[in-house]
This record gives sequence, C-alpha cells and structure tokens, in this order.
Amino acid sequence: MSDVSDVVQTFRDAVGREPEGVFSAPGRVNLIGEHTDHNEGHVLPFAIDRRCRVAAARRADDVVTVRSAQEPGDTVTTTLDALTAARGWSAYVLGTLWALREAGLPGAGWDLVVAGDVPLGAGLSSSAALECAVALAVDELSGAGLDRHALARAGRRAENDVVGAPVG
Repeated sequence: MSDVSDVVQTFRDAVGREPEGVFSAPGRVNLIGEHTDHNEGHVLPFAIDRRCRVAAARRADDVVTVRSAQEPGDTVTTTLDALTAARGWSAYVLGTLWALREAGLPGAGWDLVVAGDVPLGAGLSSSAALECAVALAVDELSGAGLDRHALARAGRRAENDVVGAPVG
C-alpha cells in the first residue's frame, strides 16, 4: 500500500473527499556516521527507493485527523491545542504539526492519510520520511513557504520534544 493511487483511494474512502495533494519523502541509509548526527557530527546518507506518502487536505476548523493505510480503522483525532499529547505512531505526525506551528506556520485543521513502504525499525529513517512528508504537505498546502531546513528542524523537534527520541 505505497503508491500514490493507493493513498489517494484510502483518503477518499476515509475522508469522503479528494486530497488537495499527495507528498512524499524517501527513506535513507547512512554510509558513514550512523548516530553521530545526535551530536552534530558528520554523516553521509543517501535516499533509497522506499517512500512515505501523505495525502492531505485542509479543514475549516482546528481539528486534525490522522489515519494510516497500514492501520485501517485506527484514526487519531485531536485539535491544534492538543498536538503534543500524541502517543504511538501518530506522535510523529502530530509532533511535526506542533513544531511547524512553533516555527510560525498558520494554524489550521488537517485531514491526513499516511502510507509507505519504508520498513519500520530497520535503520532506514522511516520516521524521518514520515515527518518530512507531513512537513512538505502542510507547508505547501498552507502556502507558508518555509525553507527546507526549517521543515527538517520541525521533524527533529517532533522526534526530540514530542516522541522523545534523541535523533539528530
């Protein structure tokens, strides 16, 4: 369940409308420097052919719904004021939204459906791919125009401050 048509169909089925866009980010492998990024060390990563995709649409209220194509029926619904209370897989998504708001992104509700084929827990940066895809979606659809470094920092803050993972 990882190509664009699959995540679009999952979005349609779950949300009842078309997504405004589908955004993706690849997993990655580090040739050298694994775990030195935590301490601002040097790394040599490269993208792989596995991706995380996010189908997204804005909402007119402050509600955020997040669904995973890999976890049918597991819908997380919250508000913009409760993003940091997230736990489990949705903490990566909601933490990224929180970090983007902290960086000045305008507040808005979202419907998000995530899907991907980056293996979880295999050292291929599946969480970073998810956070980057979410950040790209929200930045693009909100028209904020944050630079790529700000989007990457939002993913890092999500993992450090919401998920509690010491990533770099």
